[in-house]
Amino acid sequence: MGKKTDWENTNITEDKALGEVASDRIFEDDPELAKELAEDRKIQERARAYKELQDARKKEKRKRIITGLIVVMVLTVAVLTVIKVYRDKKSSQENANEIAITEAQELVYGEVSSVAGNNITIERVVENSEKSPGKGSMSTSSYTGTGETTQLQIPVGTEVITKLGTKATFTSISCGNVLAIALEKGTDIIDKVWIVE
Repeated sequence: MGKKTDWENTNITEDKALGEVASDRIFEDDPELAKELAEDRKIQERARAYKELQDARKKEKRKRIITGLIVVMVLTVAVLTVIKVYRDKKSSQENANEIAITEAQELVYGEVSSVAGNNITIERVVENSEKSPGKGSMSTSSYTGTGETTQLQIPVGTEVITKLGTKATFTSISCGNVLAIALEKGTDIIDKVWIVE
């Protein structure tokens, strides 16, 4: 028969040794074996601690990756939202700049020669060149006076669109401005005004 192992040369069972490795009784029965088991237990504990540390690091790394992805997604959504708001605003301004009238209106152009409150005097003008590309868009075309003057009253609350496409009131109008004025057909009643120059 082969040489007996340490476990076969002792009355101590493995379960008993593992259960009593820290007790005085195990050292009384076989101190050397108890020390070996204690060392094994320390190695196992160190291995377990190392594994737990590695697991914790992996979890932390996954957490950082997930957090990073969330931050990237939030920033992407924020940037796209800003771009959309900017485009919508720009589109809104372009639409506001678009000079459009209904069948019940007529459009006249005039250069403001005097302003008194909401009363203005204009000299009718005609464009000397075509409008810049873009349907209904305002242009930097030059205008020539016809010599015909007209006095008009801009009703309080009438929408006045500036060259930048922002909505304003008649207080934004000054002498020298060229206006596109939407009048109710056959009358001098102003429905809307665009400052084109």
